[in-house]
Amino acid sequence: MRRRPRTVPTFGSRQLGWAAGVAILVLVILTAGAAGFWPLAPIDHLVDNLVDGARGGSLYDLMLVVTALGDGLFLTLAAVVTVASFLFTGARWRAMCYTLCFGSMPVVVHTIKLWIARTRPSDIPYTGVDMFSFPSSHVAHSALIYGAIAGLTFVTFRGWMRWGLTGSFLLLVAMIGVSRMYLGAHWFSDVLAGYALAGLFLVMLAIAVAKHPEPPKFSRGIPIALFVIAAAFPIYLKVSLPDSDALYRAIELHQRPSAPADAPPSP
Repeated sequence: MRRRPRTVPTFGSRQLGWAAGVAILVLVILTAGAAGFWPLAPIDHLVDNLVDGARGGSLYDLMLVVTALGDGLFLTLAAVVTVASFLFTGARWRAMCYTLCFGSMPVVVHTIKLWIARTRPSDIPYTGVDMFSFPSSHVAHSALIYGAIAGLTFVTFRGWMRWGLTGSFLLLVAMIGVSRMYLGAHWFSDVLAGYALAGLFLVMLAIAVAKHPEPPKFSRGIPIALFVIAAAFPIYLKVSLPDSDALYRAIELHQRPSAPADAPPSP
């Protein structure tokens, strides 16, 4: 009996269009609020007060580990391994699309940060563009890269592994956003803007990849990529966790501002 060819789940152009529209709308509304065109500060201040009640407890160590998974260095490793898996299987168009998408996100995030120039909730000793809060680069980059990997696991695996791995990556993306607010690094709207920006990039990535479909063999390298990423994290955590712990512990020694800045400082 002849085996039926394997089908890969896809999203239609209409669904992608709706998703892009929602992401753009959310990003525009939040950016306008952060720039001072409407009162976004009370919402951020309300959420910050709610989160403040949970700070300093047993969740601290968990949040520190979760936020480490969104560090730029580790995300760069995850991105490089993912793209390398495409090149290993000959999926050159897909490798190029993912490279352009991953590489252009920092440029967009830094441009918005410099334009809005919003102060962070806490006095964190960052320098340069990292001093600014909107949008959250941690969230934008992690949601883009882990979101893309979640999509790859969804089309690569079947059954419980498909749903388990995909759900795990999506849960990680959500938890990184929570960790940024818990550790006092970002306002609620910073996190939402990061998600909206990543969602827009993921839609554009899906559209670009769909224009030149490649054989399902591109997914053969995904299990290897996942293994490398999983194996590298404990090593990265051991090296980076002491410095991260010192950084976020130091936040407690500084007085937190009462509310986020609604508008960039005048020149």
